[in-house]
This record gives sequence, C-alpha cells and structure tokens, in this order.
Amino acid sequence: MTVRQTRLGAIDGLDRERSSSFLAIPYAAPPVGSLRWMPPAPPAAWSGTLDATKHPNRCFQAPFPPELMPKGGIPGALSEDMLYLNVHTPAADDKKRPVMVWIHGGGFTLGSANDFDPISFVEHHDVVVVCINYRLGLFGFLDLSRFGPEYDGSVALGFQDQIVAIKWVADNIADYGGDPANITICGGSAGAGAVLALLAAPTARGLFHKAIAISPLEVSASAPDIVTPCAAHLQMEERAFLEHLRAMSAQELYDFQANGGIGSAACIDGTIIVKSIPDAIREHVNPVPLLVGCVLQEGNMLTAAIGDNPPVFNMIEAGLVANAGGGDAARYTAYLDKMSAGRTPADRMNQMWGDYFRAFTLRAAQASTDGGTPAWVYTFAVPTEHEHGPTHGADVTFAFDAVGDIDDGEWRAFYQNNEANRAVAAMWSGTLVTFMRSGNPNSPALPHWPVYDAQSRSCMVLEGEPKLVNGPDSAEALAAYGL
Repeated sequence: MTVRQTRLGAIDGLDRERSSSFLAIPYAAPPVGSLRWMPPAPPAAWSGTLDATKHPNRCFQAPFPPELMPKGGIPGALSEDMLYLNVHTPAADDKKRPVMVWIHGGGFTLGSANDFDPISFVEHHDVVVVCINYRLGLFGFLDLSRFGPEYDGSVALGFQDQIVAIKWVADNIADYGGDPANITICGGSAGAGAVLALLAAPTARGLFHKAIAISPLEVSASAPDIVTPCAAHLQMEERAFLEHLRAMSAQELYDFQANGGIGSAACIDGTIIVKSIPDAIREHVNPVPLLVGCVLQEGNMLTAAIGDNPPVFNMIEAGLVANAGGGDAARYTAYLDKMSAGRTPADRMNQMWGDYFRAFTLRAAQASTDGGTPAWVYTFAVPTEHEHGPTHGADVTFAFDAVGDIDDGEWRAFYQNNEANRAVAAMWSGTLVTFMRSGNPNSPALPHWPVYDAQSRSCMVLEGEPKLVNGPDSAEALAAYGL
C-alpha cells in the first residue's frame, strides 16, 4: 500500500515495481442529473482515506476496434460518472519532477484515462504522467447554446473538463512528486487536437508550460446543428426535445447517439475555444513551446478500417478536403485530383488522411513561429513489416518508451519488440522528456533541430536513425494546404 497525505486528504495508491499509481481521483463532481451538460463543478471532499487502487469509470462509448483492443480489454465500467484522473509517479514525495498531462485520443467519441499504462515512461525517465478522462460524444460536445446563456460553451464541455483537470494538476501535483511549474500537455490524434485547441482557450492560460501534439486531429470550425433535425424527426418542439434528452438515462442517451448515427463535433465555439487554432497560436492566447508532428503514412490503418465502402469514403472525403485545404476545398481538391489520378479509391483516401494530419501540423507550427513562440516539427517514419505501418497512432508506443512491453499479437504490435526499435523508443521518449524539462527538444541523441519556420521548414524525420530534412513538403502540397 502507498498511503500519501495530500492537501485533499489521505489517499491509498497502487504499488508498482519502481513507482506508484493513484487511480480514479475525482477532479470534478459527477456530471449527472442537473449537472448533465453543465460546466464541471468542484468534487465533493473525501473523508478518511481515498481508495485509489482501481481504475475509474469511462465515458459511454462504442467498443474499441478488435485490432486496437489491448490484451485483457480496457478496465473501467461505462458510466456518466467519469470525471476522474490517474496519477502515475516514480514516488509520491517532495521531489519536483516534470509533469505530463496525457489527453487521450479516439475522435472525441472513444477512449479514456485507462487506455494504456505509461509506467515504463514514468520509471525510465523519472517524470509524472497524469491521464485524464473527459466527456465524449453527446455528453461532451453537444451544442445547446440556443436554450439560454447557461448553455454557452456546452459544445465544448469536453474541453472544459480538460481545463479543470489540468487546473487540478496545477493545484495538487506537488503532493505526488510533480512540479506544478513544469506541466506539459500532450495528446495523440483527437487528444493532440485537444492540445492545440487548448492553445485557443483563454481559461487555460498559465495552467501549462509546454505542448506536444502527436498527429493532431483538427477541431471543426463550427458546431453541427443536431437539435433541429432530431427534434423534427421526433415531431417535438426543440425545448421539449431537450427535456426528452434530459430524461434519458446515460445508457439511453448513448444508444440514441449510436443507433441514430448522430455525430457530435469538437469545435471552435467562441466561448471556450475562442478562435481558429492557427490564429489563436499566432496571437498568443496561450504562448508555450510546441512540439508537433505526424506519421509518414497516417491513413493506412484508417482506410483499411473503413473497408470497401464508397458511401463512407465519400462522406469522409467531404470533411477531409475542407480541412486539409485550410478552408479552401477547391484549391485542395485540384491538388488531390492530380495526386490520385489513376490510383485506387483506397490510395486516394490514404492521400487525404496524410494531407489532413500534415496540413494541420504545419499550420500550427508555422502559426507558432510566426507569432514568436518556438515550435519543432517531426515526421515519424520508423520502418516496420506490419502491413499498416508506420500509421496513425503507431508512434505512441515509441513516445512512451513502451516498445519493450509489446507482446506478439497486441494492438500496439505495429512494430516488433526488438533491440533496434527499443533503441529508437528510448531515444524518442528521451527527446520528449528533454522538451518537457527545458522547452527545447535538442539533445546529443539528435542532429541539431532548428525551430520550424516558413523559409527552411526544418523537419526531424524519425527513421532507424533520426535525420533533419529541410523542406520535405513539395511546393504544390504547401499551396494546397494554404501555406
């Protein structure tokens, strides 16, 4: 047992080999009943010793695709009561270690703080990692602002949860061996999109000091109108439809979302995420050093997961075209048509996924350096024999120095657990820790890595050996991306 006296009370953690984990710590009140679709409220104080040895609940969501499911599944029941975080630390002592707040991915509809265990990273690099839950889907990203000022920011409740969780870390992480003056927010895919979105959130200002975005998903420019068509379909007035949703159980609300194919969207809402991400970064809403990158072949797994489904391809294409083109769909479509001429629909989709993640990566980095805040860009291109690699999400195992934890057949096994890959993982995870400590990723393990700028467009390419490449993106591609 690892009992720690904290400013919030006594807490009983989980002993690990060379570290401790404190699981299911409440950072906000359960968002249930009258608190559904309300901003996160303070949690109740606990009495006695809090049992922090079991994983928290997860937000209602679909099952993970089988090829991405870890062995043994993902712990934690599905529940609307899920505003908890997990603290993983080398020791709950008074040492001030760099802190990473990990924001999970999953398209803002999947994922949790329990998805993977960062303990190898924690133990190898003497850092603290905090993994957070936040509301997903209709629970966290439903625009109800038409119903009154109390719902302003409702479409960004998931982001509000993240901000409150980071505030909890800033206020309390010193009790767990972390430095509240050295917090890095980091995420992958949708979590990376959230990292960049928080750079456009004034209420997050000062809560974190660096940002790492791994293959960032771009948040939408505006919220979809879900209320009007759903109310019309149910032949209800809109206010009655809201009360209908409020009366549902959490399971019924999720079933309504899933069975009706009702999408929600993390977006720039004007209240919490106040403006476009590049504009906010350029204008110093939250000016912190930024490390941002993507994978060489982002789309391989994503396209394969869709399968031979032309209607779905067409639906996804409509969204990717607008985002990859930076708002100018016609400009990007002309480029895409040229790039995909004579290729299969799957090849065309792969091209779009790659451009989508690359475009947002470069726009964020350029906005940062245009505004005078340093940013560094990378491409993850470590070779693998896996049919889908290197692909979206395959680099997270390297970022967290967990290649040595891979078992054959595990979801992470885009790469083999071998000496060469373990060496790359140690180098790359160490690079992230260098950035966490200093705000600069340069170390003796890498060639000199200049700050990204619109002239040289320096990019660190992670292969078997890292190499710096200036201007890896063609002029045609940059023009299509609006750069």
